[in-house]
Amino acid sequence: MRDSDVTKFLVSFHGQIEYILFPAGVFDDQLYLQFDVVWGPDWEPISGLSSGTSQIASSGNDPEKVVFNLPIEMVFGSTNVYGWPQLIVTVRAKSFIMGDCLRGYGLFLLPPITGTHQLETPLVRPKSATILGEWVSWLTGKQPELADPKMLAIGKDNYLLRTESYGSVVLKMNMLSKDLRKLGYDNQPSCTSGKFF
Repeated sequence: MRDSDVTKFLVSFHGQIEYILFPAGVFDDQLYLQFDVVWGPDWEPISGLSSGTSQIASSGNDPEKVVFNLPIEMVFGSTNVYGWPQLIVTVRAKSFIMGDCLRGYGLFLLPPITGTHQLETPLVRPKSATILGEWVSWLTGKQPELADPKMLAIGKDNYLLRTESYGSVVLKMNMLSKDLRKLGYDNQPSCTSGKFF
């Protein structure tokens, strides 16, 4: 196949959500993760799972760290880079008293450069819009939640969202690509031209 016949590139992501860090320590014995991968209209998933749920984990010996090592693998085909895939991580806690509670959301742009990357993003949670709502959250231990966490990746109405930072999520991800360069996109680590986006 000649370079001029190439109309689509392939991108493969494989890695894992390694752990969650809570600088003040973990207050819940049972945490679990949910993830969603979102992408633009020109992207087509070829293989892998776009959403999933982890096992329940606890902090163990380190009171500030909860290890999950939740594997994520996806392969996409696309005709352009607009709508590059993003990963949304939702951290939840199971409690005998409060039931199932939100602990925060993390958002990653999956690596646009080939190779292995260790990424860290803040874990944020929505704040109540009123003082009464904040008081009820403090009293019950339940935080406000988003109706659809995917809105974080879309970003259209996020400027209205009040959040607070609550720890961080660490992701290790490897990205491989095929035919990106043939379609005029340079995704090599030495790229400084700003040509990719």
